[in-house]
Amino acid sequence: MAKYDAAGDRVRKSAPVALWIMLAGVVIAVVGFIWCMNTDLKKYAKTENLYTDQNTTDVKNLEFEFDGANVDVVKSGDSQIHVSIENAPEGVYKYGVKDNKFYISRKKLFSLIKLSGISKIPFLEDIYPEAKIKVEIPDGMTFDKVEIDGSGSEMKIENITCDKLDIDNGMGTLKLVECKAKRSELDNGMGKMDIIDCDLGESDIDNGMGEIKMTGCSLGETELDNGMGAIKMTGTLNGDIDIDNGMGEVELKLENDGEDFRISGDKDDVDIKGKIGSKDAEYKISVDNGMGDVDIEFKD
Repeated sequence: MAKYDAAGDRVRKSAPVALWIMLAGVVIAVVGFIWCMNTDLKKYAKTENLYTDQNTTDVKNLEFEFDGANVDVVKSGDSQIHVSIENAPEGVYKYGVKDNKFYISRKKLFSLIKLSGISKIPFLEDIYPEAKIKVEIPDGMTFDKVEIDGSGSEMKIENITCDKLDIDNGMGTLKLVECKAKRSELDNGMGKMDIIDCDLGESDIDNGMGEIKMTGCSLGETELDNGMGAIKMTGTLNGDIDIDNGMGEVELKLENDGEDFRISGDKDDVDIKGKIGSKDAEYKISVDNGMGDVDIEFKD
């Protein structure tokens, strides 16, 4: 039914304010998209190169945070730590020494942008460049603690020796070569970890939907948690191991004598190859297997 005002004129309906705001937003978005597609966005990208040489007299710990970068951690030819950061988004990285710890840190806002996937949109990826980072560590130096957060980076780490090693790989790729630690914590979400000739000591290995491959490695007492991904290892165990496998795949090919181990826990979809020990064996393998597969093979 039509409505009339006090003067008898018919009242005409107007569009709601929210509708006008929505239409304005659509127009702005379309104009912005067309502008981006026809503009060289690289000229708006600000990058920087950073370099430092750090004396290690007071350095006992390392803490590195990388943001979607290409990273190499290698041996240096002297007693200093050398850092080279090239093509980094301006203002993302800083470094220094605090409380006997040499650190490389990143701004969290940039990490959220990277992980959100926004930087993968074709016309935006050029304005979020991939940094190339090289860190040189003195050969033979032993640290108390080394912490590395890759945040989707492509990392290669060689010849690190420490009491405790803590690596969060997330969705990145990691190649860990000839590293040694008394205790290790490795966290891999949906990424890929390739671990070669490492002595990881007492270990806590957590894998979500990613892949961890360990070749020629040595583990002490170990907790191994695998969700829907895959963990494959060749090497030796020098302690008990607790395997919690959800819907993924765990494969251990061990150089140990199987008679040194006793098995407890689930039997379903668990395949043991080689002769195993009695209940009095030195080490124990505990298995909690959901809907996945666990294969353990001993050399004998």
